Amino acid sequence: MGEGTVLRHLKRSHGHIRTAAKTVLLTLILTGTAAATPYRGIVPQADATADPVTLTGHDLTVDQLVAVARHGQKVVVSPEAADHQDEAHGLLLEAAAEGVPIAGFNRAADGTAVLFDGDPTAPETAAMLRQKALAAFESGGSAAGAEIADEETVRAMMVVRANTLTYTPAGTGVTELLLRLLNDRITPAVSAANPLGGIAAAMVGKGDVYYHGIRMPAAQALSQAGLTPLAPVDDDYDALTGTEAYTTARTALLVADGRRMLEWSDLIFAMDLNGMNAGIAPLSLPAQENRPLKWTYWDAGRVLDMVKGGYLLTEDSPTPRPHPPGLDLSVTRQGAAWRAWGNLRDVVLVALNSSDQTPVLRPGLSQRESRELGSPRMLKYYVKGGRTNDGKRGFVIPALNRDPAPLEVEVEAFAAAVGMLNRAVAQRIAVPPPAAQPATDDGLVPVGRAHQLLETAFGLLAIDLGNAATLMEQRQAENPARAFGAAPTAAWIAFHMAAPGSDAARRFIDANQPSAFYPKGEPPLGSDDAIPLAQEKMDR
Repeated sequence: MGEGTVLRHLKRSHGHIRTAAKTVLLTLILTGTAAATPYRGIVPQADATADPVTLTGHDLTVDQLVAVARHGQKVVVSPEAADHQDEAHGLLLEAAAEGVPIAGFNRAADGTAVLFDGDPTAPETAAMLRQKALAAFESGGSAAGAEIADEETVRAMMVVRANTLTYTPAGTGVTELLLRLLNDRITPAVSAANPLGGIAAAMVGKGDVYYHGIRMPAAQALSQAGLTPLAPVDDDYDALTGTEAYTTARTALLVADGRRMLEWSDLIFAMDLNGMNAGIAPLSLPAQENRPLKWTYWDAGRVLDMVKGGYLLTEDSPTPRPHPPGLDLSVTRQGAAWRAWGNLRDVVLVALNSSDQTPVLRPGLSQRESRELGSPRMLKYYVKGGRTNDGKRGFVIPALNRDPAPLEVEVEAFAAAVGMLNRAVAQRIAVPPPAAQPATDDGLVPVGRAHQLLETAFGLLAIDLGNAATLMEQRQAENPARAFGAAPTAAWIAFHMAAPGSDAARRFIDANQPSAFYPKGEPPLGSDDAIPLAQEKMDR
């Protein structure tokens, strides 16, 4: 059955967003108005029989993080990662026993005052450290500030920290309980001001949690799940909380949502091209080769592939219909947004799979492995190895790796690119350009603003989808045999068959993955741009 025959049997009432609905949606986009939800729990979708995500500390993907954080996938830690964490813990203890100064452990945070000297495993010292660690865990959830209302965000942060604990001197009990909280869906109620502190408090039975979405005291949830509260030791609190895992988690979710938005933007752009009977010259190979930007070239080829087999490549239109200027800008704006997304993805993958811990613990590292390590200033951080850690050497180095600037720089660039794309989409659908997004007050201004811009993008694309579907219907009425390409047609038919309503297009976008209609076109690896296109010839 041909496209025209199928579509003649679809209900026309499902084909577009009505004028009143468009006005309501546009108001929400431009004012930022949305219904307040006290707590947004996840809806687990993971297959209970699926293999769990294995955390190794070095190969966690954004898709895996989303599977655990949003969909309830189970998670385990690899034996190698657990062993490395044990070695880091042993190295910390041996370093203190050998008199290596460690700020926050045997020395004050500023590195001056002596907190204790000698072997931390000595009975009196060990008891003091346990008492100190427990007090820190119990007070961790006392920070004032707005509660994080999205369960997926807290769970994402827990996944990030569970993956990177392999680089820390945390005791094994910390990782084991953190994994149980994830797998049993015990999600601490935490403040954005100190989210890891709130998780620490929940681990010792303090504060509140959401147990399968129901709020209750942490001690009650642990008991119902058959879990024993953590008995922290040594430097467990700093090992758990000394991280930018919250920033990394929010940014990883931004990468996931950003890719989905860009894929929808490409597909709806292809539908617009069909609906507006637009020219394809800006997408053509000569146009792209004259300005060799890899991501724009890739995206142009992707959109051309979507309309392949459609009338834009088979019909000559002597009188092309006028179209808004935003249509001409779309390919470059989308290419720029993809490029910014690629840069952000790359730095997020580094953050997910490396350590931002202070101090830096490197079990097994020798002073002969790098010239500076043998210098007098570095040798004072060298651990020879002894009874406390089975003679394993290494370094415990005071280095601050927690600076979020590498992430924030790329977040800002992606936010700017999404804002420019939003303005092009607004021109395509003839609505006022979106107002500047206000800064957020959650301590993560760049990430919060970028998430707001993505929400605006999805709203604008919902209007665009409704318009494109209506215009495609008009083009098909002009010539019932007219084809539009497999991907635009599949999305168009599915949208026609969706439940009608004022928010039909947004519900359709939220409920469907664009890859269901166009599964090809994996984004390029690496973020280098302006390279010879001969090295990156793609199937166009």
